[in-house]
Amino acid sequence: MHNTRRLAIGCVLLATAAAPLCTHASEYRFDTVHTQIFFCASHMRFSRPCGRMHVKSGYFVFDNDHWSKSRVDVVIDLDSLDMGDRRWNETLRSWQFLDTGDHPTAHFVSTRVEKTGDRQGIIHGKLSLHGVTRPLDLKVTFNRAAVDPYTFHFTAGFSASAMLKRSEFGMKKYLPDIVGNEVSINVQVEGLRGGKARRKTPGKED
Repeated sequence: MHNTRRLAIGCVLLATAAAPLCTHASEYRFDTVHTQIFFCASHMRFSRPCGRMHVKSGYFVFDNDHWSKSRVDVVIDLDSLDMGDRRWNETLRSWQFLDTGDHPTAHFVSTRVEKTGDRQGIIHGKLSLHGVTRPLDLKVTFNRAAVDPYTFHFTAGFSASAMLKRSEFGMKKYLPDIVGNEVSINVQVEGLRGGKARRKTPGKED
C-alpha cells in the first residue's frame, strides 16, 4: 500500500516538473463536471437573476507561447439550464425563449484567438443559438495549467466572459421591460489534455 502511494506521488511530482516544458500547442477535451456556463439578465430592472448550463462536448487547443494557434469548438447543452426553479426552467426552455425542443444545443466555434495581456486574450468566434449564427467575442483569462494530484490528468483552467443580445438570436418575448435584452455570460473552464479530445464535435447544432 505504501509503495503504491509513493509511486503515485512520484508520478505527480515527475509530471509537475515536466509541465513547464510542455509549451507546444496541446489539445484538451472539456471536463464537463468542472466546466460551467453562467448567464444573467434583467428581471424588470429589479435584479439580474442568473442561471447555469453545462457543456455537452467539445475540445480546445491551447499554446501559451503562441495564442494565435489556439482554437475552441464546444457544444452547450441548453436542456441543462437551471434557474433554481422548475417553472422558471420550463419557461426558458419553451418556445418563448430557447425552444430547446427544436434547438437542444448551442455551438461556439472560434475563428481567431488574440492575446491582449500576460494571461488575457479575446476569443473571436461564432455562436449558433436558437437557429441563428452570429459573431461572439469572449474575453478570456488563462488561470493555470498543471497536473491534478487527484486524477493525474494534466489540466488547463480558464475564466471567460461575454455579452450578447438575445433579440439578435430571435428571442424577443417580453422585451424590453420584463426580461432584459442583454445577457451577460460567465464561463469557468477546465480541460483535460489528450485522452478523448476530438477535433470533430458530435451533436452540434449548425
